[in-house]
Amino acid sequence: MRILVATFIAINFIAALGGNTADAGVVAPFRLIALDVGEGQSILLQCGQHGVLIDTGHAGKARYVLQQIQTYGVTQLDYLVLTHLHPDHASGYFRIREAFPNLPTLVHNLSFANTGVPDMVRWVAEALENDPYRRQFREGNLLNWQGLILKPLWPQDFPGANMNDNSLVIEVIFGSYRALIMGDVGSKVEQELLNQNNLSGPYDVLVAGHHGSKGTSSDAFLLKVKPTYSIISTNADNIRGYPAAETLERLARHSSTGLFTTYDYGNICLQWEPIAGPPVKCLYQSP
Repeated sequence: MRILVATFIAINFIAALGGNTADAGVVAPFRLIALDVGEGQSILLQCGQHGVLIDTGHAGKARYVLQQIQTYGVTQLDYLVLTHLHPDHASGYFRIREAFPNLPTLVHNLSFANTGVPDMVRWVAEALENDPYRRQFREGNLLNWQGLILKPLWPQDFPGANMNDNSLVIEVIFGSYRALIMGDVGSKVEQELLNQNNLSGPYDVLVAGHHGSKGTSSDAFLLKVKPTYSIISTNADNIRGYPAAETLERLARHSSTGLFTTYDYGNICLQWEPIAGPPVKCLYQSP
């Protein structure tokens, strides 16, 4: 499988952030890897042998996700973050928990567990309610990890029954560089983030919201975000029409270096080195 690797140079990695997983000086490259999980999302953040998994993809892809964690050389998965509990983002939870029994799992809210949601959503929510390693993660929280910061920008609380609108939006900060992971939010939340001035843009990487569906990645949002690279995670010939042609056009137009989809490229791996020097161009290679 072809893997897209973009290598940047991080001039200033964050040092001595506090918290039990922060490093005073990062010496390993940092990677953001959008795993090819078909219609769904699973993002692996990697620093050396340490990793954070943001979403699991669908349950049927959990074995693949675990294989890729190992293939990329992650031996210590430090956190699992679930942006929301739709099956294409969270139903691999059970296999991940089985493989990593003591893994801290970060979620923002479980109050929709009994509101007529699909069975798989309810099962994951019920399991998380009884998970002793579950922690709250929402706007106002910060996770210091390996010299980086994971900062939720949305939601602060539970604003309604729409799970997509309640998806975590996460900013990843590594020195002077930024990545933005949008979960499944659409233009409504994008506008709220703009209104609240929560976006620090420009961003080096944008993981586009809701698999590039029609109601996402508005022009106003992209003008603020100004992504260098944009990523869409979904499968080819998607029955729901993801990604929408108009969304592809907007993302391609606003992404200064390129727009990449998992159905075209497989795993998409972006890498930053912790030493000074000129950036090198994208390479295709195995993990």
